[in-house]
Amino acid sequence: MKSTRRQFLQLSALAVAGVALAACNPAETPTAAPGGDGAGEGATTFKGTVEFWLQTYTPTESMEFSEDNPQPHNMAQVLADEYAAKYPEAKVELINKPSQVADHEWITTGQAGGTIPHICWTHRFWVDGEVDKGWWVPLDSYFNEPNPYIAAGQPGSAVWKEVFFETPFNTTVAVDGHWYTVPLDLVTTFFFYNKGLYEKAGIKEAPKTWKDHLAALAALKESGVIPLTHVGWYEYQIGNMLYAKKEKAVNVDGGVVSLQEVACAIDRGDYRATNPEYKAWLEFVKKLIPFCQPDWAAADPQSARKFNNEQVATFEDGSWRFGTLRANPLIKFEWGTFYAPVITPEDSEFSTGQTAIPIGGPTAAQWSVATRAERDGVLATAVDVLRWYTAPQNGGRMIGELGSFLPNLKGSEVNPDLKEPLKAISEGLGEAAMFVYPDKIDTENREKMTPIWTDWKLDQITLEDAQQQLDTIMTEYAKAAIAKNGWTC
Repeated sequence: MKSTRRQFLQLSALAVAGVALAACNPAETPTAAPGGDGAGEGATTFKGTVEFWLQTYTPTESMEFSEDNPQPHNMAQVLADEYAAKYPEAKVELINKPSQVADHEWITTGQAGGTIPHICWTHRFWVDGEVDKGWWVPLDSYFNEPNPYIAAGQPGSAVWKEVFFETPFNTTVAVDGHWYTVPLDLVTTFFFYNKGLYEKAGIKEAPKTWKDHLAALAALKESGVIPLTHVGWYEYQIGNMLYAKKEKAVNVDGGVVSLQEVACAIDRGDYRATNPEYKAWLEFVKKLIPFCQPDWAAADPQSARKFNNEQVATFEDGSWRFGTLRANPLIKFEWGTFYAPVITPEDSEFSTGQTAIPIGGPTAAQWSVATRAERDGVLATAVDVLRWYTAPQNGGRMIGELGSFLPNLKGSEVNPDLKEPLKAISEGLGEAAMFVYPDKIDTENREKMTPIWTDWKLDQITLEDAQQQLDTIMTEYAKAAIAKNGWTC
């Protein structure tokens, strides 16, 4: 059953309170991998080398802290070694991705060349655009089997998927109705701010509304400090708040917004770049740009370093920043967090005054099994490795070592800073309920829209041109997607 919009907004309020204190046809669903961990008679002995790219949890080269290595961690390797000790004929080889290569470029190149790791981090919405390529193994049947590494009687022991919080797990279903993603953890976003710089500018408390936010940014700029690193996920929360009155027209049942619902909303005209709501969205975002660091549009503006060095007062980032800030002994200033400032009806006729939907959900560690695992004869071992890493006593150790993400594993310990946000994200829908979020349009067209938004922010195109260019992409996408998928609007 889908969570309702009303239920989600009630849960979102809890997050605010907590923040005030991160080339072939698709394969058939495979048969079950043999279960067992060697604990019982007749248990399977797993074999073969499984390559695994974990992304954030990939161990650091050194366990010594430095400014360039603010969070030394190696628990993923500890778990790999423990697995090898349990199964001497099996090996988990943790893969390092070249840092200079974009994630999706590296993934698609590896898939095309047959070098993709057997288990690979990838965005769920990228998988949506790849289900017809036969790149990823659907995991439906495996999720319905036991996880032998979870104690009997605990969630997930009899049915693996039950170790994950139900609502976030259900948002990971792909466009074809299958599950390809193993969602280890959860993430959400905040504004991190330097309390000393705010106080110096005469700001007594963190902003709660759009009006307060603009006033604070102006005061910070007047005090001589750069107010804001950049406009991040708040951009989509602004769109969400300005389109709030149309939510029921687009997302009828208040649950996870589907690609079909968004395509149909575009086709009907409810969600178009020519809408007055979209125009207001572009204008609201543009108002924040004068307060951003001058090089905000650069490939790597070093936002974290500037915030750490007290060059910038406000830094929008994810829950992972809690861990890095707390672990960094070079941070000498007091910092705090605040949630997305609310656009009120006083600020815009399109607003209902509701709190923005939190960004996040199961979008941090998203692991999928490449069909290469089946070709290499290690599919059973790959699935078992994922069961091993997602047992709460194992995955919990890895999540806890970083202290940056919220566990999506029932029974895991939680970073005290993130307990309240965890309740909202684990029981709510996050960005999956946000029809303006960019993953509600396919990757190809989404990537065409991003530079247009950037050009608008940089004053390189007019507002009218931005609307027309964006609208052309949206309407052409919707028409093609509806025809391709046989959707009825």
